[in-house]
Amino acid sequence: MDAGCVEPLPTEDPDAGEKSDVLTPSRLLRRASLALRGTPPTGDEYAALEAAGDDAAQRAFVAAFVDQTLQQPAFYQTMFEHARDWFNLPLTPRTADAPEYGLQQQRTIQRCPADTARAGAWKYFRGDTTACTGLKADGSPADELSIEPWWAPGTTVTLVGFAASTAATGTGRDPVNGNPIPVSCGLLGPEGTCGCGPNAVRCFADFQVYAGFENYAPYNGEGQRRLVSEEPARLFAHIAWHDRPATDLILGTYSVGPTRLQAAYVMQGLAGGETRLLDDDSWWRPSRYSSAPVDPEHSPGDPLAWREYQVPARNPFFLAERDYKFDPRTQTGASRGIPAAGMLTSLGFLTAYPRERVRGARALETLACEVLAPPSGQQFNEYRRDPGTEGPCQHCHRRLDPAAIHFKRYAKTGAATEGYGAKYLMPGVGTVWHWPARWRTGAYPYGVDPFSHWNRWYSPDTLLTPVTEAQAQVNPEVIFLDFLPPEQTLLGQSSDGTVGPLGFAKLIVAAGAFDRCVVRRLHTQVLGRDIDPAGEAGYLDDQVARFIAGGRKVRPFVKSLTQSNLFQRGR
Repeated sequence: MDAGCVEPLPTEDPDAGEKSDVLTPSRLLRRASLALRGTPPTGDEYAALEAAGDDAAQRAFVAAFVDQTLQQPAFYQTMFEHARDWFNLPLTPRTADAPEYGLQQQRTIQRCPADTARAGAWKYFRGDTTACTGLKADGSPADELSIEPWWAPGTTVTLVGFAASTAATGTGRDPVNGNPIPVSCGLLGPEGTCGCGPNAVRCFADFQVYAGFENYAPYNGEGQRRLVSEEPARLFAHIAWHDRPATDLILGTYSVGPTRLQAAYVMQGLAGGETRLLDDDSWWRPSRYSSAPVDPEHSPGDPLAWREYQVPARNPFFLAERDYKFDPRTQTGASRGIPAAGMLTSLGFLTAYPRERVRGARALETLACEVLAPPSGQQFNEYRRDPGTEGPCQHCHRRLDPAAIHFKRYAKTGAATEGYGAKYLMPGVGTVWHWPARWRTGAYPYGVDPFSHWNRWYSPDTLLTPVTEAQAQVNPEVIFLDFLPPEQTLLGQSSDGTVGPLGFAKLIVAAGAFDRCVVRRLHTQVLGRDIDPAGEAGYLDDQVARFIAGGRKVRPFVKSLTQSNLFQRGR
């Protein structure tokens, strides 16, 4: 068998008789189809290739096939699946026993059974046992409210019981001793006797028998937990499909997501005290987002579409500002937030990895193609308190901690109950995420995560926390310093002072590591093999230069790879 190679005609060349390694048109068609849509050509496509004519005509057919496939939804799907394997994000961990998924931060409501006085009305799944009778526990009439819900625009539903409350204050529980206390419903949300808020945006309508599994189950393609984990890969596919620069993946202020996914960002903004989001319907009313670019498998205005949205509009603590700087060593007050940075500030990325060092390591490995491998046969100084400068772990931490420092301001505490109860903190940001100074002592109730983690690992005078003990005594929040100081570098680059993940993103782009990594990943998808950065340095540099010259756009670069000599030769 000649494996699809062409037998050359006899010539006077001394090498005459050797088989050419240029793929036949049929083999080339198969390779292009597998690379661009993940499936072999159909029988009809093979027949059309044969009917095209001679070798030159058949090769022109393959070139036209590539152009057509790059414009088909199959290419979007291939880029999504490629990115999903590339990023390899785990699902957001549960907060207790399944289905305790807390990221949605919405209280679950379900409809009253048919044999009750308020059949079909929506009530809190737990915590309000008499609502479906139409009465409160004391026998007085239960609250009832007809509204247009966020999950079904243009319709009207009835809320009953505590869920229907519109009171500004309610009764909640003291987190320390569990005693009843008065609470502000606008700030606290749907806890205790507080209601679901305008258009019930603080609640999630669960249509299933077992509350919580609809959003929790990973096999539900429209469940929020699954959507959150897929968002970064969908963003990459969106960038490829709409011919955006690949750097938008980590430098952009926008992302993509259906209504149910965007709800998580809105709830996080509300948790931080941005109550004005209660009156914003731009994320759930189709007329407000009907012009947003979407994936090729849905129509504009479809609530299920992976549509483009501005992250700062959903959670204002992810800032639109591109060079926001905040140094808690010299500036007083609270940080306004961290700049939005594409997938690096996606909730799927931040919650999948619960620690800043894990986030930094995975970001370096995934987006800069760094290899963090343990040393062999080396001697190190004794480890005492700082893995970045002491002991054998410093081999990796000298590279890792300057990345991890950018990922400090996001953490989780507590456990969820039917969708709410777990807290996702952005320490030192805004007006809500602050605590009495005694949290630094670990005294009750600050002996749990994330406080215990911060107290153990955010130690002053370390590579991860380059502040002095005196500064930490004056302002405990100084340990959340989240930009690279001038005395440190990452991949040879010095920071401009931008805080948060965007500061990290700027550094790996400036170092050229991001471009090289994207090129290597796309090369693997199209040609079936990685580029050896050591043995093929010149070849890699050429590909990167061409990628940058083309505006860092995925589709034209992929096309150029299918036109390359190596692709044509099956190498």
